[in-house]
Amino acid sequence: MAERRGDRPRSVEPRGAPLPGRTTYLHSPEPVPRWTSGRECWVFRADSPDELCGYHPQLVRSALPPGEAFEYLLYSPLFEGGDGPFRAGGGPGSHAVGITPHRFVVSRDPHAGGTPRSVTTLDRDDVWCVQIGCALLLGWLVIRVGGEQGAQGYTIPFSSRGMSHFRALARAYRARGPERSAAGGPRVDWDEAWAGTPPYLRSELEPLTGEGERPLALLRSPERWTAQRGFWRRRSLCTSAPGLLVVTSRGALWAASEPRMRPEGLAFGVKVTVVRPERLAGATIGVRDGLGVLRLRAGEGAHSHELEVLFDGNDVGQAEEIVRLVREWRGWP
Repeated sequence: MAERRGDRPRSVEPRGAPLPGRTTYLHSPEPVPRWTSGRECWVFRADSPDELCGYHPQLVRSALPPGEAFEYLLYSPLFEGGDGPFRAGGGPGSHAVGITPHRFVVSRDPHAGGTPRSVTTLDRDDVWCVQIGCALLLGWLVIRVGGEQGAQGYTIPFSSRGMSHFRALARAYRARGPERSAAGGPRVDWDEAWAGTPPYLRSELEPLTGEGERPLALLRSPERWTAQRGFWRRRSLCTSAPGLLVVTSRGALWAASEPRMRPEGLAFGVKVTVVRPERLAGATIGVRDGLGVLRLRAGEGAHSHELEVLFDGNDVGQAEEIVRLVREWRGWP
């Protein structure tokens, strides 16, 4: 297809070290996009780039190779969220986020004078994991990528009212690629996984699972408190927040809660890390602060992303089963 003037943004080199993936920046305001403020009230799914708002159709089309179609594409308006739990935070702006069989495409319009718009393509083979979380009105998606300059996280903040669309994006990422099996088949079921799991963890993890998907192994992270001396009196400090790790034929799902400030308080933030089975590069068991710790490594090399799951002694068998699964999938003895 012949390239028309205005179809592709002007490209400039980003400052600093090169980022994993390919980023193109748009400085020119032409052509004039359809009317948009960037502050629409909803996150929505688009069937094609033409249905996106503002400059995003132009940005996304410029990054999509001919003949490559989106499995899922969404538009997310500007969200003024700051830092959240788990140090979640990203540059404010409206975003279009899409996934194809081969790549993620993320465009960003900061809606601020003098700040360029950008579109970034990330090869799916370079993605170590995807993280999706929410805390009250704030939602966030992080795509963690490995590259020559080290691991990097691309964070997209959004209104949590659009969580269903970002979950659909995460499910599309999980669905593609070969599934893995386990010798002897599943040893646990969902009823066992949900028994004793806080409802706020289940409500964030369950929507990311596929139809007919069954757990192969699971590991719980208990909530633990310790007394800490304060200025006036001793106070309780949460040393381990509730969490649930589920390993299925489609990889690992690790739902972690933010620590509560007080034993009688509420936990508002939950983050779920999604790791495809081919990205599970290692698993080891250790001990820390009187609890077992399972370390799962997502991605290869020195810049891989590591998940730490604390567990008590009664669950050491499940931790060993997860280590065995990862070694089996990697072809290690």
